[in-house]
Amino acid sequence: MNIAIIGAGWAGCAAAWQAHKLGYRATVFEAAPIIGGRARKHSSQALGQIADNGQHILLGAYQSTLALMRELDLEPKQHFHRFDLDISSMKADFCFRTAALPAPWHLLGAPFRSRGVKFSEFLQLQQLQRYLKKQRWQIQPGTTVAELLQQTGQSTRLTQKLWHPLCVAALNTPIEQACAQLFAHVLRDSLGADRSATQMLIPLRNMSDLWPQRALQHARIHTRHPIRAVQRQGQQYLLDGQPFDGVIIATNAPSAYRLLQSLDAEKQKLDFVNQITSLDYNPIATLYLKPEKPWENPHVMRMLDEDLHGLAAGQWVFNHGALNNSELYPLIAVTISYANRLQGHDKTEIARAIIAQINHQSPWPLPTITAFELITEKRATFIAKPHLSRPHPQTPWPNVLLAGDWVHNDYPAVLEGAVRSGIMAAKALQPH
Repeated sequence: MNIAIIGAGWAGCAAAWQAHKLGYRATVFEAAPIIGGRARKHSSQALGQIADNGQHILLGAYQSTLALMRELDLEPKQHFHRFDLDISSMKADFCFRTAALPAPWHLLGAPFRSRGVKFSEFLQLQQLQRYLKKQRWQIQPGTTVAELLQQTGQSTRLTQKLWHPLCVAALNTPIEQACAQLFAHVLRDSLGADRSATQMLIPLRNMSDLWPQRALQHARIHTRHPIRAVQRQGQQYLLDGQPFDGVIIATNAPSAYRLLQSLDAEKQKLDFVNQITSLDYNPIATLYLKPEKPWENPHVMRMLDEDLHGLAAGQWVFNHGALNNSELYPLIAVTISYANRLQGHDKTEIARAIIAQINHQSPWPLPTITAFELITEKRATFIAKPHLSRPHPQTPWPNVLLAGDWVHNDYPAVLEGAVRSGIMAAKALQPH
């Protein structure tokens, strides 16, 4: 088969590799000059070095992504800083850590490695896990994460210090709005699995070069080449006059909506296309700080207490100065999920507020900051609310598939969901 893949994000790159494995010829069209989509490298003039468009983190539970890297002869342990689950505040007044032991002892050992967590709160955590297992990880439709936590007796403090930060990191949606079913899927594949699944992975290379570039080694790749329309011609499809036996649309949702509209439109097909417009989005912002010298903070990742209404909005701080083998050395990255509150504010004002936030909470004062850059992905993720209608990969048109983290799957808008969707889309193509 001769197939077209529109979009060279993680979904499109995974689709291209899977297509190659199936013996198909893939041509990839990417509108941007750089591959990677919403997880790509960024050449920063302000910082004077390569960074990423945001600070990304993976979980050991992301089996499809890690397996794909191994297929590409990229051993994950050489490309990630991997460590056991560690949710620790910068103030050091709260710390939840799993133990370096086989399951289930990695969780049972957590009380001995944690700080600021009452024994009764560990029992509450186990109560939530038992409830989810009893329900086979299936939640009553329409339930929010806040409601799930209340139903299972989680304390206000445990919710504030552990569950809310984990939910925001995974779903980019506050617990009052977030879908409990999607959150349960994340917990099932992490805390509900073995020790390796709960581990956290920080990339040591930029996101475009981590594996996407190698995944495209057998494909014809056209960057700076936006596709405006897809036309049907018998059993084939035309893209800029070129015929293809199948098309995988691996763009963001608004672009996919526009491309599907360009195809012949019957009412049943229009109903499918209009389903895409039900998605709403939250931004994610990342503030990169370039220090005069590496920060003395020895910890790679720490949690910040955020101001929910002001500009001291940092939630997680990542110290690449503690990773000598990181391409981002010695940068400091601060992430702000659901970053709507920053809109309309001056970037320098935001940077000053977050620098002051870190210095107020950290035992290690920041060195002099010589440069900064604030990067905001306006449509970083869909808002993961209950009753969300996400389109399935199969469209009403034969051999036209959708791929992306926004397409229907078990996960919220995370990188693993994008990779899985790309693989599934390629597998779903039907040779004539």
